[in-house]
Amino acid sequence: MADTLPTGLPSTIHKDALTVSGASSHSKALVERLLEQDRESNHCFYGPGFHNHLSHHLLAAYDLGAPSSLIQAIYDEEKHGLNSVFTADRPNKTVERQNLHIGVDTWTHYLGQEKYYANYLEFFSDEVRRLGPKPAYQHYVFSEDANIGKAHMTERFVGGALHPLIQMGYAIEFGSDVMIAQALAQTAVHEAFEPGLFPWSSESVDDGPAVDISANGQRAATSKDEHTLLSILRETYRSDIMTPVLPYDPDALLSARRKAAFTPARVSEIRRLTMLWHLSAFATPAQLAQKTEELFFVAALLFAGVGRPGRKERLDFFLMHVLTSTVFVPNLVGALDGATAQKRLLEAVLSVVLAYVLLRGRPRIDCELIMSYTASPRPDGAQLIPTPGALGEPATKPDEYINPWPTLLAHVLPARDAHTLKALRTLYVGAQRYGTIPAGAVRGAVDSRGEETHAGAKRLDGSVFVRAAGALVRVMGWVGPGEGGGQKEGSWDRSALGWDEAWDEED
Repeated sequence: MADTLPTGLPSTIHKDALTVSGASSHSKALVERLLEQDRESNHCFYGPGFHNHLSHHLLAAYDLGAPSSLIQAIYDEEKHGLNSVFTADRPNKTVERQNLHIGVDTWTHYLGQEKYYANYLEFFSDEVRRLGPKPAYQHYVFSEDANIGKAHMTERFVGGALHPLIQMGYAIEFGSDVMIAQALAQTAVHEAFEPGLFPWSSESVDDGPAVDISANGQRAATSKDEHTLLSILRETYRSDIMTPVLPYDPDALLSARRKAAFTPARVSEIRRLTMLWHLSAFATPAQLAQKTEELFFVAALLFAGVGRPGRKERLDFFLMHVLTSTVFVPNLVGALDGATAQKRLLEAVLSVVLAYVLLRGRPRIDCELIMSYTASPRPDGAQLIPTPGALGEPATKPDEYINPWPTLLAHVLPARDAHTLKALRTLYVGAQRYGTIPAGAVRGAVDSRGEETHAGAKRLDGSVFVRAAGALVRVMGWVGPGEGGGQKEGSWDRSALGWDEAWDEED
């Protein structure tokens, strides 16, 4: 039996302009070859239920200018322990190709079953050829046929800590038809993420006047058009219904937290909160761009702005996935034809964001805390030599004269954990897009009454992204070469840091 699965689709990737210069014809050909080896040989799951991040790591590194030797090192490190594409029983490590043909009339019959991943990869490769890449993405994730009954392909797409969405995001961003088939196959074998949670659920609340829960629990009608993600997050914090499950259990698995948290009342409340983020059926590109701008800022704040003043910085593992998925939302929205599918995607993303806020103990963003972080991060102990041939005073006033991003990249590109690189890439893109936004101009920082949506929100500006990037490298380590570098790799926080009790132990 062959141990690989050729798809018959081209392995080429294309992106008009990479985020950071550094790619070469050799590194591009290498990435394409390694992606093909991973795709044809490896399953999307491995171990006790982990996701295969190899393609993510390769493309993130390539996009940020990694040289060929580093790209090869990433592959050589991460290929170990992955499961065969034909894995039939992951816990028992059974490898057996399934003698099954999946077709357009039967494709919904085997959803959620990992052993059919290779069969779905074959099926969706055929469908990408038949329909075209972007139409296949839209049809098999957002169409009525893909969501009728218990198919729930949209809910599967945002399941698994958003990994199918992330896989599709790479496919769209790097113009890879075969990765679209790969992402659809991954979506098909995921469980649906809490189907009742989303606004289109058959159990959904009325789409009538939006309601605002004030601090004293009173409800008052308010226009949906007033709400931004920051104001919706404020309502999430004010809502008694969204109070996290008590008592706090430091050892609870995410599955146990989900079971305890997703009561009918909380599920209904998340639907209601999601519907406050109103998107017209005739949304313009400018309106869609505003939505993604809001998402970038909120994702950065949930990633690096939910710690406690005076305490060691922590970065939540699951809220990190909210950040790393955000970078793909503009392209994923742009690849869809029509506001109906675009609206469904944005609502799906917000529902999952609010769900993870609940599951992590409803951590509160602290705008003043994140703005207290340096906007010129560099390793402690790094010595700056005199620069007589340079303009200005970069050696004595580095915060004023040195761009911090090249240093951050030098320490994150060789990081072992793919998530570290993926997080920095999102923050880098966020800074490219929104770094020039001044204080007071961040969407939703001030509500229609002129009040801050969160304490200190008026101070927020486009430097949020570089400040968050500094927190990332301080937590995960300045692992690159040079003075102040060479640190050991750090770790993500899994304590569910929104609960006060998660902070009881000393740093």
